[in-house]
Amino acid sequence: MSNAGHEDERRGFSSRTPDNNNPDRVRYRRGFVTKHQVTGWRFVMRRLSAGVAMHDARMLVDPLRSQSRALTTGVLAVVAAVIGCFIFSLIRPGGDAGTDVVLADRASSALYVRVNDQLHPVLNLASARLIAGKPVSPKAVNARQLDKFGRGPLIGIPGAPERMVANTATDADWTVCEGTPAAGAAAGVSLIAGPPATDGERARALPGDRAVLVDGPGGSWLLWNGRRSAIDVNDRAVTGALGWGNQPPQSRPISSALFNAVPEGPALRAPAIAGAGTPAGYPVGAPVGSVVAAYGSGDALDYYAVLNDGLQPISGVLAAILRNTDSHGLTQPPRLSADQIATLPVSHQLDTAAYPDRELRVVEPAQAPITCLQWVKPEGAATSSAGLLSGAVLPVTDVNRTVRLVNAPAARAAITPGYGYLVQTVGNDAAAPAAGSLFWVSDTGVRYGIEGGTGRNDGPVKTAAALGLDGPALPMPWSILSLLSAGPALSQADALTAADFTAPAPNPTENR
Repeated sequence: MSNAGHEDERRGFSSRTPDNNNPDRVRYRRGFVTKHQVTGWRFVMRRLSAGVAMHDARMLVDPLRSQSRALTTGVLAVVAAVIGCFIFSLIRPGGDAGTDVVLADRASSALYVRVNDQLHPVLNLASARLIAGKPVSPKAVNARQLDKFGRGPLIGIPGAPERMVANTATDADWTVCEGTPAAGAAAGVSLIAGPPATDGERARALPGDRAVLVDGPGGSWLLWNGRRSAIDVNDRAVTGALGWGNQPPQSRPISSALFNAVPEGPALRAPAIAGAGTPAGYPVGAPVGSVVAAYGSGDALDYYAVLNDGLQPISGVLAAILRNTDSHGLTQPPRLSADQIATLPVSHQLDTAAYPDRELRVVEPAQAPITCLQWVKPEGAATSSAGLLSGAVLPVTDVNRTVRLVNAPAARAAITPGYGYLVQTVGNDAAAPAAGSLFWVSDTGVRYGIEGGTGRNDGPVKTAAALGLDGPALPMPWSILSLLSAGPALSQADALTAADFTAPAPNPTENR
């Protein structure tokens, strides 16, 4: 009877749980065990275990807890190691070749490309991408993976660029500079990619009343207003009109590189006038070929050339050239009133833009030994513009770095390190469209022609896309592009060229 009562009491066990709303009130919840009861039961069990094992229930030393801690630490260490290995495998996978076309040996970084189930050593990443036909990145694998494939001969384009990252510039801006021996380290021809720096003593835009006199092919040339014009320094009719006096200023030599880069303009000489010396067919009081003057707005004296079909407004320089050539017996240009000018016919025979609108002072070579041509064509513009710069220091920005060239018309190139340019050749004419060949200009000053394949759709644009160059090409005149070193052509056919080994350059020009 007593045992039965105890069984009923055990079956009727209920936990005493404080009420959340009233902590002093205790609720009896049947069938639940509190956390304190579990903790107490574990403590009692540990004391019993200690009493059996250590013959001491005081638990001054708990070896079982030390074992459990060691086990827990070991499990955590194993889990951490597994997680670390998993993360490391994601960052640097073991390297299963799979279906990847371009592979790299993890130990030596040597590049390989798969062609028809054969693994070929390839000279550079550009060649590998041309063979693959897309800008893939090499997959790093271990040597065991590479040894699974049959070997093929060495393929690739010797001298192809190792890195091809296009500059994000959208405006074409190229500058060609030449320094006289007085420029010191900047002597020779330099090509600058991107906008030049014109602060300090660096070369800056040539003012409208300044010019550079050079000794070029066929005689003397005057660089002014973004052009070059042939001039006879002994023609006093022209030099006197330019304000040079009886002694021509000092000239400087010019290389064919800068000479060809500067657009050619009409020669500075007296224009031929039809019917010069004959009477004009309108009431002007001066023969054809002479000059008349009239006061315009602001009390400024305007000049007009008397032509057989009317009067043409001209600059003071052109008026002086005409009078220095043949004044037709007139000591001074006849003065006409404004109302007379308004009633006379207007002519447009002469190319007045071929002559400066003011006197030109020649820059001294010792003071400004650097002369540059800047060619600019903004994005979306229909025409380009050319301007001249002059100064004592090369207009190279702090971002660009000058690279010395060995086998090139230019002595050096200044291009932003790590970035090149996809360019398309264009003529020197301001309105010439960019419809020429594609080239890659590397940051080492080398130009690589981009060629297409033999298929209908295998054009240079597709070849450029395989190299990762899918942006628009910047226009660049051939006269400027040709100053860089000529590299090999980039095409899939050239990339598939096989060789047993790469031979050194037959005629090295310089040991570095």
